[in-house]
Amino acid sequence: MRKLKLIVSGCILSLVLFTTSCNKQGPESMVNDDVKKELQAALLERYPDARDVVWSEKSGYFVADFTASAVRSESIRYSAWFDGSCKWHMTETDIPFDMLPQAVRDAFASSEYADWRIDDVDMLLRDGVETVYIIEVEGTDADGLAREVDLYYSEDGVLVKTVVDAGDDYDYNDYIPDTPAQGISEYIKAHYPDARIVDIDREDGLTEVEIIDGRICRELLFDASENWLYTKTEIRTADVPESVMSALNASEYADYRIDDVDFFQTPDGDFYRFELESRDDDIEVDVLADGTVRPVTDEIYPGGGADRPGVSDDIAAVIEQMYPGARILERDYDNGYLEVEIFHDGRDKDVYFNGAGEWVRTEWDVRYPELPEPVRNLLTSDYRDYEVDDIKFVQTPSSEYYLLELEGRGDREINLRVDASGNVL
Repeated sequence: MRKLKLIVSGCILSLVLFTTSCNKQGPESMVNDDVKKELQAALLERYPDARDVVWSEKSGYFVADFTASAVRSESIRYSAWFDGSCKWHMTETDIPFDMLPQAVRDAFASSEYADWRIDDVDMLLRDGVETVYIIEVEGTDADGLAREVDLYYSEDGVLVKTVVDAGDDYDYNDYIPDTPAQGISEYIKAHYPDARIVDIDREDGLTEVEIIDGRICRELLFDASENWLYTKTEIRTADVPESVMSALNASEYADYRIDDVDFFQTPDGDFYRFELESRDDDIEVDVLADGTVRPVTDEIYPGGGADRPGVSDDIAAVIEQMYPGARILERDYDNGYLEVEIFHDGRDKDVYFNGAGEWVRTEWDVRYPELPEPVRNLLTSDYRDYEVDDIKFVQTPSSEYYLLELEGRGDREINLRVDASGNVL
């Protein structure tokens, strides 16, 4: 749930309007002297040692870029964000890696990105929510592609967010939290008294709140009337109760491979949502406390009913252009990418976007008989000792191919990328 947050009040009305005849000075030319005085006073009240201040306007906020005389390192720079009434909302601070809390450094050292090159480190101090630390790393992913990954940590080393390829000009403006309604604040205090709020976002009448409960990340959703809709917690398969696993294993989905598990708490009861994969199909099923196993449909998706749940106008426009008439079913985050599930041409398709909102790939399940003849011929001639475990058709900005997961004797596994002509890529 991301959107442009515009604030119009107080001193913002004093903004200077420019025409094509305006001179091209620095960013301070965007703010007139009266506004600058009020903003400067607000800045110095919070940062009395601020120096080398340069003001600019971004996304409806006034931003002060500055250094602080109390900090000896010239490499440390600050960007403080104020709204139109000169109220502070966020400060981004560029810091060296060794200034990170020890818990964050330890968490990063044990992560899958520990060997990647560290490009930048930021600290985000925001109004009313948890301070987060962002480590930006550069490296090569499993597909051999160069990637930039932003890792968001809480002060005690909890990984709260991963973003792939956010873009060089990303400035965290969409990470300024909304102010929660009183009813939402009261609910969180009553049910999660020790929780730390990481982010608050409001869109299409829904409010999404991300919290850290102990060391567990949870996502809460509320409707326009401040009614709690659900709490979602991602869990490991090993942490699923034995009774729930027994119910799943006794169902028709026993032979499916578990890809992901989320625990949902709702006003109507709790359940575990499994993302399952098989050779012929991927499916989501819910397992209730009484052992009931049911496939997921739009009607029973918690918080469902929106035309495009949690998807921005820009993302929705891209999907409509690429897949006309597609119906958006769900959105989630997967390994740093925004994953949007759509229904198009009679199929469920997963559409992925990076942190800059750029489309990176789309994939959907394909049955073996649907494979082009050259692909089937390749499998029967060169891989006859392997069994096809999963088939997906993948679209990217540069290519289209079939992704084949093969299993052989002795737990041998092969992933093949094959084009429609039967060529292994």
